[in-house]
Amino acid sequence: MNDYFKYRYSTDIDFNLNVGTHLAIIGNSNDFFLDTLINKNEKCNIFIGDKEYTPENKYYIRKLMSFVLYKHLNIFVGETVRDEIIFGLESLAYTKDDINERVASLSRRFKLDHLLEKDPNSLGASDKVKMKLLSSLIIKPNVLVIDSVLCELDYVDKLLVFDILDEYVKNKGVVINLTRDMEETLEADRIIILYDNKLACDGKTISVLNEEKLLKRLGLGMPFIVELNKYLMDYGMIDKYHLTNEKLVGALWK
Repeated sequence: MNDYFKYRYSTDIDFNLNVGTHLAIIGNSNDFFLDTLINKNEKCNIFIGDKEYTPENKYYIRKLMSFVLYKHLNIFVGETVRDEIIFGLESLAYTKDDINERVASLSRRFKLDHLLEKDPNSLGASDKVKMKLLSSLIIKPNVLVIDSVLCELDYVDKLLVFDILDEYVKNKGVVINLTRDMEETLEADRIIILYDNKLACDGKTISVLNEEKLLKRLGLGMPFIVELNKYLMDYGMIDKYHLTNEKLVGALWK
């Protein structure tokens, strides 16, 4: 099945996502979209695979979809980082050996292994975000929804997290990143702009970022590296977009 995640709100918003998709959603309607995703209403239709989100199977659907919410960044259920991480696994009745194996592997991957016995309240903002992401990914959800938390990561942790998310997507996960930072959209392979609770634009990342007039009209800035690419292309210094610093520098040195 190609279309794995399907979302429709009345006639205003309608899109499907394949497995292995990293979607960035930006605009002034992220809170509206998130609310309909969590608190589904009669105007909203959501499918994961062949299952529709209905009152009868909402608990099944929620097992497939995990959320990392900004408003929950400083809300903890465990006394230690380890307790926080394993809460979901314990709720799903995983064995002790499986829990220990997953915690050891993922805590090293997120560079949190030295903080497992710490009080979550003592962590800095960047480590709290990593802990929340780890807590969501450790249960192996099919769809991961991230709400405006990646901006709290420091530069090094942001590189690490996007690398981890790339691995998750390559393993047939679906990332939906609700963001207010245009720079984060560069990490996605698809961008949707929601404006005034309507779908204003939807397409591959570079196609949407080329809609300069639309972005300006909606008050959305252009990522710096895209503006730099446009400038260099105008002067014939490059002939296509390079959306990472490494690729751009490499193209200029050829």
